[in-house]
Amino acid sequence: MSRSWLLVGCVLVSFVHAARAEEPFRQARSQPVDVENIKLELDVDLKARQISGSATIELTPRLAINSLSLDAVAHEVSGVHRIGDDGANQALVHHNTGEEIVIEFAEPLVRGHTQRIRIDYRVRDPKTGMYFFGPSEADRDVPWMAWTQGEPNGNRFWFPSFDHPNERQTTEILATVETGFEVLSNGRLISKHATGDGKTRFHWKQDKPHVAYLVTLVVGEFTIGRQEWRGIPVTYYVDRRRASDMQRTFGRTVEMLDFFSDRFGIEYPWQQYAQVVVEQFIVGGMENTSATTLHRRVMHDERALLDSSPDGLIAHELGHQWWGDLLTCKDWAHLWLNEGFATYCEVLWTEHKLGADERDYLLYAKSRSARSGTALKRAVVDYRYEAPRTMFDSRAYPKGGWVLHMLRNRVGDDDFFRALERYGTAYAYSSVETSDLRRVFERLLGVSLERFFHDWTGRAGHPVLKIGTKYDAQRQLVGVTVEQTQEGEAFQFPLKIELSEADSSAPVVVEQLIDEKEVTFYTPVLTRPTLVRIDPDYTLLAEIEEEKSDDWWQAQLLSAPGAIERIRAVEHYADSKQDAHRELLAKVLAEDSFYGVQIEAAAALGTAGGDVSLDALIAGLENPHPKVRRKCAASLGVFVDDERAIAALAAKHERGDASYFVEAAALEALSKAQKKPGPELFLAALKRDSHAEVIRRAALSGLGACSEPSALDVLLEWTQPGHPRACRMAALGGVGEFLTRNDVAPSQRASSLDALLISVKQGESRIRRAGISALRHLGSIAGQPAIGVLKSLAEHDPDERVRVAAHEAAKQLVADNPASQELERLRGELDRLTTRNSELEDRLLKLEAK
Repeated sequence: MSRSWLLVGCVLVSFVHAARAEEPFRQARSQPVDVENIKLELDVDLKARQISGSATIELTPRLAINSLSLDAVAHEVSGVHRIGDDGANQALVHHNTGEEIVIEFAEPLVRGHTQRIRIDYRVRDPKTGMYFFGPSEADRDVPWMAWTQGEPNGNRFWFPSFDHPNERQTTEILATVETGFEVLSNGRLISKHATGDGKTRFHWKQDKPHVAYLVTLVVGEFTIGRQEWRGIPVTYYVDRRRASDMQRTFGRTVEMLDFFSDRFGIEYPWQQYAQVVVEQFIVGGMENTSATTLHRRVMHDERALLDSSPDGLIAHELGHQWWGDLLTCKDWAHLWLNEGFATYCEVLWTEHKLGADERDYLLYAKSRSARSGTALKRAVVDYRYEAPRTMFDSRAYPKGGWVLHMLRNRVGDDDFFRALERYGTAYAYSSVETSDLRRVFERLLGVSLERFFHDWTGRAGHPVLKIGTKYDAQRQLVGVTVEQTQEGEAFQFPLKIELSEADSSAPVVVEQLIDEKEVTFYTPVLTRPTLVRIDPDYTLLAEIEEEKSDDWWQAQLLSAPGAIERIRAVEHYADSKQDAHRELLAKVLAEDSFYGVQIEAAAALGTAGGDVSLDALIAGLENPHPKVRRKCAASLGVFVDDERAIAALAAKHERGDASYFVEAAALEALSKAQKKPGPELFLAALKRDSHAEVIRRAALSGLGACSEPSALDVLLEWTQPGHPRACRMAALGGVGEFLTRNDVAPSQRASSLDALLISVKQGESRIRRAGISALRHLGSIAGQPAIGVLKSLAEHDPDERVRVAAHEAAKQLVADNPASQELERLRGELDRLTTRNSELEDRLLKLEAK
């Protein structure tokens, strides 16, 4: 032993400074067997929060194997049997690790010989994957319900499977429930019959192969709306209290089925399309094969539809039925093949239904996300990730959608959709990786896309461009300099520029391939252009800074054909402090033909400040478009302690608005414009119903900006069960905000921290994350106990998103607490020493053995 510690001392200095290893390389799981079918026969007991029954798995070995491991977390297994061709059962030796069921075979399974294995099991109150709900003393309005959520790896918590995206099988679910409840699952409903004991059995069968995470089971009391599309049932399962909103929410689904089937050249591939709205869903929507699950926010009443729409979410999840379900990413490294495609389905539907300006404005919003967060540091296709959930970010969704938009522009509309049809047909009912998509496009179209996929899926970041445009009157040339200022190598992309001349009806069009960090080129013109349009079709994901004369900027602001061009001009003038430029922005706010440009003008006027901006924003509170009114209200919140801004917002709040969101924006802006807002206005607003609780959430946020101790008492009460979940989350954020703004009595601080810590330990997933977010920003107020709780969550919470959030919050609090930093350093040093000592002990034993 003493010699081992001597060796440790020799390596200590270098070892304690060792860098943290990067994340491990991830790859698709090996498939020693082909799972052909999973049949679940389950009794679902909502009140006991459990399922019990059997899973019969039909599989064909690809190799001669002696054992089989199935993903199955916290299953209580009562027996495992092999079912012979004659129906006889043979008991099998098995080991239940708590994470897997390992089945042993006395003789190796014969390659290619199909086996049927039945697992009898029970799952009680699973931590994730399957969620049970029902009324309680604290919250009597919660309905009896159960639903599942499998992506990325939650279904292993309620049935045994190979829970990985590269394994596909058909599925069958026979679920017995108390009579009066409905059951929804994948595929088609084979039968529904009473069992004679006050229960009903539903038999659902999905006879086309799909991956395990797309299997769904929902039990609850619903009103069911029924339509038909080309002979396929289209159904909507909603809370009975929202039946009147069913048509306005889902009424365009059949049209979407037409549009996507025709656009992709691939008929909707499943035997039904159902959409079910469930209690307290943990994400916006989930594209379970043929049966999408949705959050309650999707339901829109008449007022909500004024400036909100469910169509984006509905189109996203429906698009997944092709891209994600019919074709599924082979591994989470290629998640963009699911989520980027579904995101682009939102864009395609918007283009089809609302036109090019709406499409581009949606792309503009997504470009902001696509040029932020992990997309700046990691590639879209990333084989080194901490956990599957960490791949569900700005790379997979908005950047993935933008990659498809740029690919469409690169090859042209006809060829883009022709290649998509080939890709979807060639890989139907199978798993795909990014090279499969590229290979289809290259082989069909005869183009090389190697550099395109390298730039946009194989490396991080995006082009950051400084583009200078000048007119040379003597030589009648327009000179353009394009400089890429991002770190690393140049991106390669075609850049289109249009130059409009006063005496010509047709613009001069220049298309230049940019493939170096700095490129300069010249274009002959007859006269000085009146308008210079960079990327006029909006087909490049880039950050663009332009240098050109002010008259060109003004022409772009007031007369450019494309909405995004005008928005870029708005952004150019946002930082100006000249009243002349503020007046231009005010003119745009009042007169532009597209509401999206008006919204951005309102945001810019808030940034610009000054009396001209204030006048324009107050007038904008009466704009015909509710989204513009909303942004004007929000921008007035920037005018802190300005009596006119506060009076205008107060008047708007008192008058009310046809839009829920405008009322909420005015309320929240009042909390920002007043240095010390009183709680009365916000307390009154807590009595008002609204879509997605936007008004109460704004009121709770406003209470967080107050200083009276009574406001904190109200916030703490609203963190408790019995209030709507969205309000509880807002109240948790309000508690955190109040604590950072105010010195509070030790007893109130202690009770507030207790409430936050209880929420992260006992609340459901979204409540836990809201509490974590509130703790993260408390700095030294949170203290060491919060760090300990967060670290425990980061290691042990069953929800991957909670683990990631807790990990980041703990890191932030450690950074904000010097004493904790030193403690963490010492702990880390001790852990490294312990590991190194163990390694050296092993080496020493081996040397002594020799």
